[in-house]
Amino acid sequence: MNDSDILQRLRGLRPTMGGALIRIADFLLAEPAEAARLTITDLADRTGTSAGTVTRFCHTAGLSGFAALKLALAEQVGRSGTSRWSTDIGRQIDPADDLDQVLKVIVAANTQALLGTADQLDLAVVDQVAGAITEARAIHLFGVGTSAITADELRIRLQRIGFACWLWPEVHGALVGVALAGERDLVIGISHSGQIAETIDVLRTAAERGAGTVAITNDPASALAAEAELILTTAQTGAEPADALADRHAQLLVLDVLYTRVAQLNHARTLAALETTAAAVDSRRVPRPKRRRTPPS
Repeated sequence: MNDSDILQRLRGLRPTMGGALIRIADFLLAEPAEAARLTITDLADRTGTSAGTVTRFCHTAGLSGFAALKLALAEQVGRSGTSRWSTDIGRQIDPADDLDQVLKVIVAANTQALLGTADQLDLAVVDQVAGAITEARAIHLFGVGTSAITADELRIRLQRIGFACWLWPEVHGALVGVALAGERDLVIGISHSGQIAETIDVLRTAAERGAGTVAITNDPASALAAEAELILTTAQTGAEPADALADRHAQLLVLDVLYTRVAQLNHARTLAALETTAAAVDSRRVPRPKRRRTPPS
């Protein structure tokens, strides 16, 4: 077997690998085109490992080093015809597919993500996180990419019912913000993979300051989860990008349940805040146009 068969080789070796090496193997198998463009440091960050572990992985795979791994991946990607379309949109959706097929694929992926998340969501931990939010002096939220959109959704909801809540849009601001946090504060980091270096750093800094920490991720064994006191998990979706598109829906389901539980625990406060905030924007609503009567024929 030559180096251009690297993905087949990794599939065979994966059962013999330890935890850190498995994370690297899984990333390479799921995202070979993306991995072929990364530096050794980038790959280590994306998989929650170190450059030394990546080098050890290369040797375990029978390669001379990281350069040989990148070359093997590039050859594999070129040989299989993998393109940005297949890595970002998915092999399940062809450019020639009609919208009915596109809709079916996406609905199936979203439905599976929601059902899988509901099946494995630990409601006792949801209760603990809701209680921590209730008791917190301030709540800090951080995520990158689509996880930042999810984090902002929770910020909007919690702020509307009267909680002091901040979303940090970039890592420098987040690190400054949580560096000033203390035992009465709560920091929530959101990352589907749990391997995003910025989110890990924010949660680690918060823990060092004594703040409460929560991770929302699909991997309870991830580097992000290791930094958190409480972990809420979403279902692990497949490697297809169409499945990855469903990741945020799984995250939003967790947040829907969490937000509703916070509202339940703070019923009187929530009701008063909802009425006050609704009244504040009532004047901004445009009246519905009156339906025109059709003259009799």
